[in-house]
Order: sequence, then structure tokens, then C-alpha cells
Amino acid sequence: MDAVELKEYIFTNNQIEQILESVGCHSISSSVKEIRCGLPEHRNKTSVVIKKTETLKGKIYKSEDAIVSGDIITIVMDIASLSFPNALKYIHGVLGIEYKKVAKKVEKATPSPLDIFKKIKRRSKKVDISEIEICNEDILMEYTPNLTRQWLNEGIVSFTAREFNIGFDYTSQRIIIVHKSWRTGDAVGVIGRTIRDATFMQLFDIPKYLAVKPYPKSLNVYGLFENYQYIQEAGYCIVYESEKSVLKRHSRLDKTGVAICGHTLSDEQVRILIGLDVDIILAYDSDISIDHIKNECEKFRGIRNISYIINQFGLLGEKESPADKHDKIFKVLFNRRIKYLK
Repeated sequence: MDAVELKEYIFTNNQIEQILESVGCHSISSSVKEIRCGLPEHRNKTSVVIKKTETLKGKIYKSEDAIVSGDIITIVMDIASLSFPNALKYIHGVLGIEYKKVAKKVEKATPSPLDIFKKIKRRSKKVDISEIEICNEDILMEYTPNLTRQWLNEGIVSFTAREFNIGFDYTSQRIIIVHKSWRTGDAVGVIGRTIRDATFMQLFDIPKYLAVKPYPKSLNVYGLFENYQYIQEAGYCIVYESEKSVLKRHSRLDKTGVAICGHTLSDEQVRILIGLDVDIILAYDSDISIDHIKNECEKFRGIRNISYIINQFGLLGEKESPADKHDKIFKVLFNRRIKYLK
């Protein structure tokens, strides 16, 4: 199960307390609306709180100035010092559920408590995540872990390149972008971005992007695996078009971004973002029309708080992303984002 499905299972089967006990929490007490308990080796009996809602939001009150916000998965990550995929594996083990890296999405015959997802328009073809295959590790070994001077000059730093497995292919002169499954962190796609200039590309008919290992990107959200915990803590997710925007903001210690690799959200991408139970902020490139942006916002209306960033003050150049600007301009645009109200 992915994070959304796992939380649904925990909620439906009333297994919050079992998970908290497994990580050493004590003095567990349950009320109608929430469950409270104490952290391992701490005296405070109410420092951890989990809301009894479908998305299992919660907080850890470590001190007056140190509060960790998120959901039951990020709380397990914090208490047990686990990464996102290892927390998923751990919870599966506690619940006695087999953890599969890639599995078909099974339609349930019984009604789901997550009725909110019924508001999402379904495509005629049933979504099947088994269409995503894990990359052979030999493919990734062909590329050199390296950050080009070009991207370094644009503000992408080495710790971001390492975390997102950015590499370089000297033969094709392409920056290698690894796409990881947001569910497991496994590499599922490899994209090559040329460093050649526009004149050279046009002269020799070289595409800017080349799918070295293609996969159905509409079934995934780039950067969510790496940024899941920080998105939960912040309470919002910024949706960009390109991977590069996610990398630029991450390099500025803003780990709330994801990319849909285009400017039209698929049904599955909408489902994934809704399942985060955070505010959604669209930050598409400046050349995307306001009508299109509003159509994208409509996919979340009545389900999640949705807003968008546009080039209100002429601060963005043609086809620029808000992430292309330095922090001062980005914050102006972010703080003036527009709430979608129809």
C-alpha cells in the first residue's frame, strides 16, 4: 500500500494504538476525537497526539518551541528515526501486511471511509501502478554522480544533487534526472536533459529532454518521495511543472515542492496530492494561461484548499517558473498567491 492507502487501512481497522505502542509510546489514552500518549523515555503523557480522522494528522510536542507536525507516518519516522520508505515498511510489518514495492491497485467492493476521493473524476481506464517498473540498477551505474557547472550557477547545490541522485552522461552530454516512485523511493524513470545551447540543438535536431528509461509520469509525482516529511510539517505543497524547479527550491532549503512534469494534472496525480491532506499551491510557468490554471484548481475545489501563484507584478520573464527567481522575489509571489474561489 502507498501512504494514502495505508492510512485508510489504519483508520478503518482502528490500529493507531498498535502502531504507537510498537514505537515505544506509553500512557496511551483515547477520546472521541483523538489519541494521546507519551514519547518513549519521556514523562509527559500527552506529548503525542493523533487525530481520529481519515488522514491521521498528528503532532509531537517535544517542548514549547519544538513541535513536529505531520501524520502518523511522519510521527513514526521521527520517533523511530526511520526514512519515509522504511517507515512504510515498518508499519506494514507491525500490521502484518505484506509490503510490495509495486502492486496493482485493487478496487474495493466495500464502501471506503474516504468518501472525499469520490469527488475526483475518474478516467475511463482504471489506474494500474503495475505499469511502473523499477529500474535495473545497472542503468544507473552507467552515469557519473556529478553536478554540472551550468546547474550550479543556476543555484542547484551539491547536497540537493546527491539527495535526488542527479548525474551526468558524458557520452550524450546530458544531465541525468532520476525519477523515484513517491511510494517506495525506487528509481522508476531516467530523463536526460542536454547541456547543448539552443543553436546547437536546432542545428542537429537534438531534443532538450530525452527519456533514457521512460515510464508513465502521470502515475507519479516527482520530488514527493524526498519531500514528503517536510510537506506534512509545512501543511502545504507547491506544485511546479519541472523537476528543475523542485531542485532549485530544495537548494534554498524549501522542501515543499513537487513536479508533475507538465502543466496538466492527471487524475492519479490529483489523487496523490489530495491524499496528503495539505493545502495545494500551483506554481506553473509564467506562460500558462490563467484559464488553464483555474481549470487545474477546479480539480481540488471543495476537497482541499487550493491557491495559485501568477506573474502579478511582471517579476517573471517569459516561460519562467517562480522557482527560477531568488528568495526575495519568490517570497513576494508566494505571499501574494491567490486563493481559488469559484
